[in-house]
Amino acid sequence: MAAALRLLAERGPARVTIESVADCSGVAKTTIYRRFRNRRELLRHALHSVAAIPEPAADLPIVERVIVLLDQFRLGIEEVVGLRVVATLLLEADDPEFADTFRAQVLAPRLELLLRVFQEGVAAGELRAEVDYRRVVDLLVGSYFARHAIDGGVERDWPRSALDLVLPTILRAAPTAG
Repeated sequence: MAAALRLLAERGPARVTIESVADCSGVAKTTIYRRFRNRRELLRHALHSVAAIPEPAADLPIVERVIVLLDQFRLGIEEVVGLRVVATLLLEADDPEFADTFRAQVLAPRLELLLRVFQEGVAAGELRAEVDYRRVVDLLVGSYFARHAIDGGVERDWPRSALDLVLPTILRAAPTAG
């Protein structure tokens, strides 16, 4: 799995083959074929291996939980699956099955967790209820990809700086003393 993920990040899904994983890992092709029928199955299992999402501690303030999740998102793209995977999502005609699998196993659960944390903030009275948090998630995640497209990379403080821009819109106003 480590070799498949490394190749995925470095070369993109189209270049992850049984042969390339065998070369990269030092494992015989026959050994890989005993476990996986083809490269698609191998890729599906590799993505499944990174699907688990460590949740931030529930006792953290909502803002800090969101920052942790955004940073995990950044690290997952940059250090685990690579930006070539994102290109595949945008050009899914190259490998629509992989794009669907990546969306379902990796991307969607992370975005849903982020959305759930925002909803917990609403339930706790910290965040405004009338905000469309799915769009807030879109804005935050989209800003990551925009920074990559424009600057060729994202600063380490991106999670906090991006969230700081939307906080005035989503934070519930503190009650005023009367």
